[in-house]
Amino acid sequence: MQRKVIKLGPSTLTVSLPSKWVRENDVKKDSAVEMEIDDNKLVISTNKLSGKKSAKIHVPSKNDFMKRLVFSKYRQGYDEIIFTYDDSAVFQLIKKSLQYVPGFEIVDQAHKSCTIRNITEAVDDNYEAVLRRMFHIIITMAETMLDYSKKKNKDLLQIVQELRESVIRLSELNLRTIYKTQTISVEQKSIEFFYSWNLGVLGKLWSYIAQDILGKNKIQLSKNDSAFIKSVADYTKDLNSFYFKKDQQLLVKMRAKRYSLREDGLKLLDVTKNKSIVFYLLSIVEKIYDMSIAFE
Repeated sequence: MQRKVIKLGPSTLTVSLPSKWVRENDVKKDSAVEMEIDDNKLVISTNKLSGKKSAKIHVPSKNDFMKRLVFSKYRQGYDEIIFTYDDSAVFQLIKKSLQYVPGFEIVDQAHKSCTIRNITEAVDDNYEAVLRRMFHIIITMAETMLDYSKKKNKDLLQIVQELRESVIRLSELNLRTIYKTQTISVEQKSIEFFYSWNLGVLGKLWSYIAQDILGKNKIQLSKNDSAFIKSVADYTKDLNSFYFKKDQQLLVKMRAKRYSLREDGLKLLDVTKNKSIVFYLLSIVEKIYDMSIAFE
């Protein structure tokens, strides 16, 4: 469908709205419409499209429940989810999943159903600000693990575990914010979604190292183990610097560093007693490298 652009006055350009769309959306004189710029596209919608989004989900038993049932709707901007279930144990699983989705609370509960609703939209709706907080937490996790390798204080491992919860909550919040924002293009949303998602994964990987150590009675980190933790912690800081500076020279250095870290890690796997820890560290290196090449 094409419309000819009409010039009104010295600088104003106008275009007529399709009559069918006007009728179906009850658009009249002085009606307000929403306009969103998406690269070279201009998307026009009525206020009716910005209403509250609600979903109904049936979960037969606790074995059928997955946290993603809540997470996916949260990320997609839904404001209400009505759960029905045959097994009352499902309710406790739903309740537990809410710790990761800021703003969602249980507002109604019956014998075999409950409703969770966004009772307050996130105060911080700037996804870049949230991303900075996520980067800060990831770096803190890396530095705390490095401190543990030097001091052997298991309280530091508990801190890493607690920080994991924070980074997951922020990741879910940012995925929702990016989905709902109307000020960036679809292509840019894809990039930011990719970064927020994978920062959450990095947080989990650092926490797996702490969890692995806590789960064993005795563990001794060798000097080589500690040195590799430091190298991967520094690589994590490189990702933070690159994301906010977009320095192509740093990207080249990160590519070269990835190969040297991978070589060091594979050699360490042959001699270390802590193979699972080195495996997680190598996974962090590969994840960081994958994230960095998104901007090549």
